[in-house]
Amino acid sequence: MSSPDATALFIDTGAFYARFKPDDENHEQAVELFDGIRSGKYTYRPLYTSRYVLSELATLLLRWVGHGDAVHALSAIRESESFTVLPVDAGAFDRTCKEFARYDDQQISFVDHSSAVLADEYDIEHLFAFDSDFRTLGFTIVPGDTPEIHE
Repeated sequence: MSSPDATALFIDTGAFYARFKPDDENHEQAVELFDGIRSGKYTYRPLYTSRYVLSELATLLLRWVGHGDAVHALSAIRESESFTVLPVDAGAFDRTCKEFARYDDQQISFVDHSSAVLADEYDIEHLFAFDSDFRTLGFTIVPGDTPEIHE
């Protein structure tokens, strides 16, 4: 349940990947932010992600960490009551295709475009990510654009 002053947050693949890959350069920051959200230090609620994000996460963890770790990460996220895993329905898929085609001067992944479409659809302005693609798409990146997290 979210409090009135809580901010909805969409979790990108990179945030989950950093959390579940101990030698990732952003691992410590990801763990600190996830722990801070869980403890209430950072008031981000509700938390969203998508099936596409989880698909990308599973593929990356399988390739770079291992099958067992990929299965563990998927299970932990899917079984958690903290995350709402959003589907990409036909309308969102069509909008994602249009946005992907429109940004022909950028190297923004299809999954990132799908996340942006879903975030827009659910009025989510903040994305937990470690790359600047979402800033390019007009979103606030957590932790990059949120000074209170760096204090």
